[in-house]
Amino acid sequence: MPNPLPPGADPRQIVADGYDAIGKTYLREARKDHDGLREQYIGYLTEGFSGCSEVLDLGCGAGDPGTVMLSIYFDVTGVDISSGQIELAKEHVPAGEFIVADIAEVEFPPDNFDAITAFYSIIHVPRELQPGLIEKISTWLRPGGRFIGTFHSGASAEDYDPNWLGAPMYWSGYGPEDNRLMVEAAGLRIISARNETVEFDVDGTPTTFQWIVAEKVLGE
Repeated sequence: MPNPLPPGADPRQIVADGYDAIGKTYLREARKDHDGLREQYIGYLTEGFSGCSEVLDLGCGAGDPGTVMLSIYFDVTGVDISSGQIELAKEHVPAGEFIVADIAEVEFPPDNFDAITAFYSIIHVPRELQPGLIEKISTWLRPGGRFIGTFHSGASAEDYDPNWLGAPMYWSGYGPEDNRLMVEAAGLRIISARNETVEFDVDGTPTTFQWIVAEKVLGE
C-alpha cells in the first residue's frame, strides 16, 4: 500500500536531498548490476541503430554502470536533481558533461540528441508532470532518435518511504497502458514495452518496472 507524503512536503526536494544523502550507497548497489538491464537496453542504441552520437541521460545519478557504458560509445550529457550525485558522476565518468537540474524543468533545443535514456528516474517525477516531460523528450530527439525509459508497472499517485537506503524517498507513476499511451501521445513510436523484474533491487526487494523503447517518427 503506497504511503502518502508528509503534509506540505515537496516531492522533488525529497528526491534531491535523498540522493544527496545516499548517493554513494546507491552507486555501490547499482554497480552490482544484478540483472544487467541497463546494458541490455543500451543495446538498442549500440546495435542496429546507426548514426547515434549524442545521448542525453536523464537522472544520470552518480555514474552508474549505464552512464559509464553510454560514455564509452557516445557523447553523453547527464542531468540529475542531486548535486551530490552529479559531483560523483564527474569523478566516475570524466568523459561526460553533467548538469544539476530537475529533469522535469531542464530545457534543451529541439532536435538536439540522437537518443535519450531515463533509467529509474521518471519514477521520481510527480506523475502529473510526466506527460509534459515525455513531450519535451520527443522535442529534444532528432527525427528517428530513440528513447529508453523505465516506468512504474503499477499506478501510484505518490509513494513515500521515510527511510529508503537511509534517507526519505518519493515515487510516482501510472500503470503500463497509461505509460504506453503517454509515450505515443508525445509522437513516439513504441518499439518495445516490457515489464522486467529486478530480482535484487538496490534495497534488496524484487521490483518490477516497465521498460519502454520508442523512436521519434520521421517528420514529427
